[in-house]
Formats: sequence, structure tokens, C-alpha cells
Amino acid sequence: MSVYKAYVYSFLSVAFSYPSEEVLDELWGGLDDLSLSLKELGIEFDVEALRRVIEESKRRVLDLKGEWTSLFSTSLKAPANESAYEMDKAARRAWELADIEGFYKAFGLDVKPPVEPDSLVAELEFMAYLIKKEMYAEERGMEEEARIAKEAYTNFFRDHLGRWYRIFTDLVKENTEEEYYKLIATLLRLFLDNQREGIEGIKDIEEYRKEVLEGSTWKCGF
Repeated sequence: MSVYKAYVYSFLSVAFSYPSEEVLDELWGGLDDLSLSLKELGIEFDVEALRRVIEESKRRVLDLKGEWTSLFSTSLKAPANESAYEMDKAARRAWELADIEGFYKAFGLDVKPPVEPDSLVAELEFMAYLIKKEMYAEERGMEEEARIAKEAYTNFFRDHLGRWYRIFTDLVKENTEEEYYKLIATLLRLFLDNQREGIEGIKDIEEYRKEVLEGSTWKCGF
């Protein structure tokens, strides 16, 4: 199942990146693999609806770009950065960012500007990386390396991605009429709800105070 999980994480990372014709073409080309992966994971999602929306979106990429900016950057309707939900607690936000970067550095990874370490795109791609790392180690009989990657996956989900994806997907669906973003937010919620099973100790962020973020901008990408 690991290969299917890694694929869905990577697909979603691309799906939430800044839209372009190249991004939509990449998603379009991966829909069959997405359908297979979701089937193997037991997740019900209308991939054909996403196929139709992506095909239609290719003809209106500028609209998609405008909505991406409004949702995730300038208007901050649904910030795609974990620490945006901690802005009323400056010390907590700094701690979260340092902890996230600590995870990346432990595996020799470095996120460079304009990418934000706590962006949804970066966190999703990191989860895919950890799964692949564990798979690689297991195939070569590297038990300790596999254990470390597996523990990092669980800990990062519990302490970071697992805390804020629910409030994020709720905000996306509440604040957009763009079917593309509604669908990928639904897919993200379904997939991560599936992944959180068996991971204890997750404390969901339940409140978002947009007013404390006025004047801020966030960039997301990997």
C-alpha cells in the first residue's frame, strides 16, 4: 500500500501548487494512477469528475490562478501554510516553523525561498518522501533506517499536517465557487482522514482568526 499512499501525497502536492498549463497536464496524465491508488486504499472519490474539471480548467488557467491567489495568498481566505493558524501566538509560530525545518534537515532536505517550509505543498511532498524512504530502506534490509522514516512519518502527521488539514479544507470549500479547488480539497480531506487512522494524539486546530493576518502574504510551492 505504501506506493499508493506516496503517489496520492505527490499528486495532491502538485494539485495545490500554483496553477499552470504544465501543472494541469501533469495532473491529467496522473489520473489513472490516482484512480488505482484510491481504489487500493479503499477511498471513494469521483476521479472522473476531477478529470472533467481539469479538462475544462485547461481553457481558463488565468481564472484558476486568480482563485489560487485569492484563497491562499493575498486574501488569505484559506491560508495554505500551517503557521498561519498560529499567528496570534508569535512564539508558538516560531516554534512550529523551527520544528518543521528540523524534520527536513534530519533527512538532509532544505526548502528554499519562495517556498515556505510549512506550506501545504511542501508538507505533502515531505510525507511522500518519507514513505519512499521507508520503502527504499525496507527493500535493502536497512531496518533502522526504515524505522526512523516510519516514525518521522507518524510524528510529522501528528504534530503538523494532521493538525490543520481539516480546518484548511473546510475554509477552502466555504470560500470558493471554483469546482477544481472544491474537488481537490475534498480529495485531500478524504485521503488524510484515511491516513490519520491509527495515529493517536492529533489535536486539530479548530479556529482561524483571519483578522490577525491582514497585510500578510504567503507563498506555497515546492
